[in-house]
Amino acid sequence: MSESTLSLRPSLLRRVGRTIKGFLLWQHERGAWQYDVMVALILAFIFLAPTRYFHDQPVYGVRLGGDLVRLGTDADGVHYRVSAKLLASYDDDPERAAHQILAANLGHPASITRIQAVEDPDGVVAWYDVWVRE
Repeated sequence: MSESTLSLRPSLLRRVGRTIKGFLLWQHERGAWQYDVMVALILAFIFLAPTRYFHDQPVYGVRLGGDLVRLGTDADGVHYRVSAKLLASYDDDPERAAHQILAANLGHPASITRIQAVEDPDGVVAWYDVWVRE
């Protein structure tokens, strides 16, 4: 190898190292090609990453007496009133969500005999009345 080729390698390696360090520490100026590459990589991650990696729906905390209320017992079983927001934070299907929530709060699985949506004055489902055989 010639002497000029050997002198180019450390310089090239130093520049590549500085570029990578600049990516990691976000040191490149706006408008530089390195900045554009970083932004493109971030956008590619946002739009191309599979949604199964992100569970962005918050789990709504159960407040006894607020989100889950035991109303009493009748012929259909034990009557609970469950917040629609609480059910939606667990599952899209209200019945599956009610199974999960009631099993967690009762400490044992329970069979749902009936479930009925309760609307607020604006016509939006605010609660679900759930009857359970314990």
